[in-house]
Amino acid sequence: MPLAVPLIACRISDSLPAEVAALDSALQQRVKESQAALAGKLITDASCDLIDAFFGQMMLSLQAQDPSSPVFREAVAVIEDIKGKLRHYLGWVTGFFSNERLAPVVSHYRSLMTTLPVAGVPQAHMAFSISPALAAEAKASLDALRDGSAPDAKAGIEVLIRVIDEALEPLLYVPKQRMKFNFVVDKTLNGVISVTLALSNRSLRKLGQFLLFLLFVPVANHLESFLFQEMPR
Repeated sequence: MPLAVPLIACRISDSLPAEVAALDSALQQRVKESQAALAGKLITDASCDLIDAFFGQMMLSLQAQDPSSPVFREAVAVIEDIKGKLRHYLGWVTGFFSNERLAPVVSHYRSLMTTLPVAGVPQAHMAFSISPALAAEAKASLDALRDGSAPDAKAGIEVLIRVIDEALEPLLYVPKQRMKFNFVVDKTLNGVISVTLALSNRSLRKLGQFLLFLLFVPVANHLESFLFQEMPR
């Protein structure tokens, strides 16, 4: 199914789409050997690629400009903590799964992967649609950061948190639903998700409060590179 704009698209490793496609094909053909370890690795790699592309690279760049900032230092630590939790829990939950239970999850992730041109060069992305209203609000917030009309980054960060909330549906909640966890595992994962989101949102709101004016433009440019109002050519 073609992607609908507006959408958010993040760079992922160029090898991932082919690897996920090969795994999906093997699962659809009902291969007998367990694919749990490979599925866990590929899903984890894709998730960490997204976090690095969207937040990790930006925060490391900000920290390099102001190494003494406790806000940037905390944000980088939070990102690494989230990636560590992803590696642990995704590996843990997929390790229990039969190929039959993994198949719809892998197919779902495959459907999110696409190739988009960047400076005329096709590159691998993971992409998902967002609501037109939220895309318009995000664009307005980024424009306000760029043209200097925003007094601080607080409003922009709140929009970013809402974008993350919408992104969690295709990236986390749909796959989790398709995995059909039992009550205990589902409750454990919900607890981890809740704590992780609270930690992430707190760190982002600190960033919105303390981000220096001179950093508004590079941050806005970075975040806008993921927002597509129309399909690139």
